[in-house]
Amino acid sequence: MAVSSNEDGVVALIRHAQDIDSFEGEFDWAEAQVLVRLLTQPEPTSTDRPEVFRGRLMIASGRISVGDADDEVVHPAHEGWNELIVTVASDVAFSDLSPAELRIDLIPAG
Repeated sequence: MAVSSNEDGVVALIRHAQDIDSFEGEFDWAEAQVLVRLLTQPEPTSTDRPEVFRGRLMIASGRISVGDADDEVVHPAHEGWNELIVTVASDVAFSDLSPAELRIDLIPAG
C-alpha cells in the first residue's frame, strides 16, 4: 500500500515534513531520506532491509526525479527499462505508511 507505480512513474509514501507533535513554540521539521542506488544486479535479500515493492520502470532519459511538493532532485538512472526495488529498515512496521527512510535500487532490466 505504501508504493504504487505504472511503467512511467512511482509514488512512495514517506514521512511528511509537518509530521511533528506540535507547531507551538520552537519545533524541528520532521526529516525523511530517500536513497537511490544504481546497481548492475540485485543484491541478496536481507532481513535488515525488507522489500516493500518491486516493479519495472521505463526511464528513457536516463534520469529519475525524486521529490515532494516542495522540491525535487534529478538523479542518474539506467537508460531504458529498470527493475525498481524499494526497501525499508527492518524496524519499520508493515502497516507504517510513512517511514522516515526509503531505499530505491535501480537495476537494468533490458
